Amino acid sequence: QNLLSYVGEHLWSPSPKLESTSAEDRIHERLSITPPSKFCFEGPLRLQQIFFRRCLHHCECLPFSRIHQQQRSLAAPGMARAIVSNKVGGEPVDVLQLVHKEKPRPGPGQILVQITVRPIHPSDLINIRTRYFSPDREVTFGGEGFGIVEEVGEGVTKFKEGQRVIPILWYDFIASGQGSWQDYVVVTENKLLAVPDNVSDEVAAQFIVNPWTTYAILDDLCVPKGEYIVQTAAASVLGRQVIQLARHWGFKTINIVRREKWKQELQAIGADEVINSNTEDVVERVKEITGGKLAYAAIDAVGGHLTKTVAMSVRDGGKVFVYGLLSGWDITLGIQDLMRGIEIRWWVLFHYTTSEEKELYLASEVMKLIESKVITPTVGKKFKLEDFQEAIKEAEMEGRGGKVLLIS
Repeated sequence: QNLLSYVGEHLWSPSPKLESTSAEDRIHERLSITPPSKFCFEGPLRLQQIFFRRCLHHCECLPFSRIHQQQRSLAAPGMARAIVSNKVGGEPVDVLQLVHKEKPRPGPGQILVQITVRPIHPSDLINIRTRYFSPDREVTFGGEGFGIVEEVGEGVTKFKEGQRVIPILWYDFIASGQGSWQDYVVVTENKLLAVPDNVSDEVAAQFIVNPWTTYAILDDLCVPKGEYIVQTAAASVLGRQVIQLARHWGFKTINIVRREKWKQELQAIGADEVINSNTEDVVERVKEITGGKLAYAAIDAVGGHLTKTVAMSVRDGGKVFVYGLLSGWDITLGIQDLMRGIEIRWWVLFHYTTSEEKELYLASEVMKLIESKVITPTVGKKFKLEDFQEAIKEAEMEGRGGKVLLIS
């Protein structure tokens, strides 16, 4: 029997008896080796000596890189992994690292959640590069995620161990720097949401940032039925949810993209009009679509020169909410648009969720929309937590499709 195949099939295979044992204990048990009194699992040499003596007659040599890779990626008992940055700004490849730290414990009224699925949002990457929304100290990034209740503190009554949940992390992340890109988080009982059985882990992990923003920003605009809004970055995950909810609420969308291939795809999910800003005159097309009235309002995730184009596409006295920084920190405006009374302002979710009651109402309404498939978060490629650098590269690829997820 090929020894490498044997190790892959037997040594690392799930077994109720072995699930909680360490790698070296599995090796001893599978090969009937009596461990030395001072055995130290330090590197390939000691382990290879054991295998070589025991199994020389099976093969010439056994590579152990796979074993050590697994040892590095798994936290030791009582420890937890986290993706952290100690630097103020910089490229993710330069400032992020996977570290092991002590596993937290919940206090009275608190709940320990094991995070198993985490999305990578553009806002996460902007925050890594600028640290604008996070404190000037060690930070674990990640605005949201899905997990399982592992332990409840004294006095907790609404949740139990093993329950599927969504922790509301964004506000605590800004204050404490403890986001979802780690194995465990501790939250208070009022910052946890139960997940219905008909909502998948991958969808639940994306429940807050995009769906809540979609609902809240459109609600703030108060668009009358039958009117048009303009949106940029329409092919993004959030842009698609805007199309879905606008259609459900009875108003129309004019969607700006940069690739021709997105037109048919967005129209298939309910987009009324799609404009390619690289090949078409956006303002003239909006005039044509609206019969010269221009759009009722607009939302802009890009900024830069595109904000001026969007403002020119909105009728006198209309609103433009800028909610993203995809082109950086500057926007371009036209004086004539200010003279026309166009209201241009920065929009952010926590200006909408100003109370716990409003937060719970928003969570309830959005969950109904997700359960009824009005809003359908899309899932992209999945990467293990320790492979976060590759996951970030995938997340920044234009036209990649659904949301990239970090899983464990």
